[in-house]
Parts: sequence; C-alpha cells; structure tokens
Amino acid sequence: MSLQHLKFEPISEGDLSRLVADGISESKTLEYKEALVVATDDQKREFLSDVTALANTDGGDLVLGMKENDGVAAELSGLKNLIPDDAIGRIESLLRDSIQPRLAGVQLRALPLPNGNHVLLVRVPRSFSAPHMVRHHGVTRFCGRNTNGKYDLDVHELRSAFLASETLSERLKAFRVDRINRLLAGNAPVQLSGDHLIVLHILPVIGARADTRLPTSNLQSLLHEHMPRPIGDGGHEPRFNFDGLLVASSGPAETSRAYVQIMRNGFLEAVNSTTLAPTPSQKQGGEPSKLIPSIAWEKRSIAALPSYLKALAELKLPPPYVASLSLLKVRDYFMYAGPRYYGNGAKPVDRDHLLTDEMLIESVNETPGRLLRPLFDQVWNGCGWHGSINYDEAGNWKEHQ
Repeated sequence: MSLQHLKFEPISEGDLSRLVADGISESKTLEYKEALVVATDDQKREFLSDVTALANTDGGDLVLGMKENDGVAAELSGLKNLIPDDAIGRIESLLRDSIQPRLAGVQLRALPLPNGNHVLLVRVPRSFSAPHMVRHHGVTRFCGRNTNGKYDLDVHELRSAFLASETLSERLKAFRVDRINRLLAGNAPVQLSGDHLIVLHILPVIGARADTRLPTSNLQSLLHEHMPRPIGDGGHEPRFNFDGLLVASSGPAETSRAYVQIMRNGFLEAVNSTTLAPTPSQKQGGEPSKLIPSIAWEKRSIAALPSYLKALAELKLPPPYVASLSLLKVRDYFMYAGPRYYGNGAKPVDRDHLLTDEMLIESVNETPGRLLRPLFDQVWNGCGWHGSINYDEAGNWKEHQ
C-alpha cells in the first residue's frame, strides 16, 4: 500500500493514521521521516537526495512527522513548532536552487494534528526530465530508489535514465506531428464541418511512458461530472472509439463542429472547425474574408480549458503537461481586432499553418487565461502583432474594447 492511489489535496489525518494502524512499511514510493532536518549542508543534501530519488524512479510521497520502526509506520507524532508557510517556502527554494534540471510538479502540504503539531506531505511526481542531480555547495549526486530505500545511480543506470528522458520527449513531439498530419489528410475521428482548424493538445508527460494505459472504466467516469467540452460548442455527444473517449458536437449534414478526444494514454486533443471558417465577403463576387476573430478564438479556448484539466485530474494524470496550439490552413489570414486597430501594421499569415512551440504546464493553479497566454502571444506574433491585446497590465485576460 502507498498514498499514490489517493489524490493529494484530500489526504487527511485519517488516511495517515491508517498507515500506522495497518502497519504499512516504507516502499519504493513511500518514505517516513520523524523530523524535518535541513539546517546543515549535509542535511540539505540528504533531503534533496530523498526527493530526487523518487523523481528519478517512480515518484512517491514523503511523510514528515511519522515515526517508524524498521521502516514500518509506528506513530503519527507530527512536527513540533512548524510554521507551514515558512517551511514550505524554505523547501521550495531549496528544490529550486539545488536540483538540476529543475524538478517540476512537486506538491507540498501541511496537515494540522489534534496535538498541535503538523505533518508535512511532499508528493514527488515521476519526472520526464530525469535524471535529476543534487548539486549543493560543490557536491553532486544522482539517486534512485527501490524497495530498500534510496541509492546512488551507477553509470549504466545513468545512461539508461538519460536515454529514457530523450525517448519521452520524442514521443510527445511525434504524437503532435502525427495527429496534425492526420487532420490535414482529413482523418479526424469525426467528419468535421470545416477544414480551417484550431487544435489544442494537452499531453500529460506521464502518458509518454510505455506503461501508461487508461482502462475503459476510468474513461467512463468522465461521463458524469468531469466530461470535457469541445472548444466553442455547448452540445456534445460522448462515445467510445478505438482510441479512447470521444466527445463531439453535432453540425450540419451529419458533421461535427468540434470534438475532444482523450486517448488511452491520457493525451488530450481538442479541435474546433468553425471559428476560423472564412466569412462571406460584403462585396458581391468578392473573396470570403480570412480572419482570425481576435476575441472569440481565445475566449472559447479559455472557456474549454478547465474541463480538460478537471478530466485529467479525475484520471489521476498530474502535471506537468505539454500544451500546444495549432491553427491549420490559415495562410493569408489576418488577426481581426476591429476597426479601431485598422492600419496597425499587422500582416497576413505567411505560411499554411501556425504551430506554436510546446509549452510546459507545471501547475494548474493559474487561471486558464494566464496558462494559455504564451501560446496566444505566439499566434499573434505570426500575424504581425507584438502579442495578444486581450490582457490587462496585471496579465489577466480581458477582451479588448
């Protein structure tokens, strides 16, 4: 038994007390510490080694404030005189400054106990950018973890870890390229209403592992409270297909205006086929206007994102996520911001497709608008603008007037 089957935020004192009642031992993904000791350099290196050992292996949880006997949970005593915000801030700074490459997705939480003490929980994800190295005051160390605890990685294990990291990155990129090529070839999972597409990919990094596969029962759980919604479309028709769960909106003549596909490895693809549809020209016999509606396309993407993040959380696929936007078949399109901005120097799109860089989402605590802003800005750059004009000085999304 471990804590990994539990969502992090709802973990309670009762869950931790059951570790004691059931005599749960430390494992490859679970470690107990009676105290938080990070005063000296040696103590800091030891704590950092505990964290990176989990990240470099299968991830897991540190429970600080748990007494153990020969690795078996013995008493939930807690940490005395702990000031949660100060302790969490200190640990975050230590992880940020002394681990290379930077470790994303670590979660920390202090739970108060009836005796006035606190338990500090540290959840460490299995990292896609492993191996992580502890580097503190001139000392470096690579660690892994097995059922007996942490250990130093040897040369062969280090080589394998570096190769595995490159493989994960390649799989993420290859998936996006393959899906875009399928869409351009007309091989979407549904018949789309148009062929000028907005494509949002959100790829949990853990999904690039060969052993990640979601059973149908997990995907079925999304059909109730956490069903993902297609971009810009309220109607939806969920069903299963060979790839996983498909949620599509109906369009004219048995087509779909938009869809969301969640693959069996957790990769999520959202496609909208109507927002970029060329609009009829006001001049008789004129060419249809090729415009990117500067407010609508962002607003619809922002509105859809929370349902995608909730769906991934329900499937127990934690950050980090690799996110990207693709606007397909948009050569000669203009970013239309209204008459007020006419003559601002904006240029037509000079290529067939706008494919943003991949962006790493390490935490979902930011608002959807803030999370998507780097992708929006790059699309605006492709239309000759400095960035999206739908943000105020504080960085909050606000449609321009």
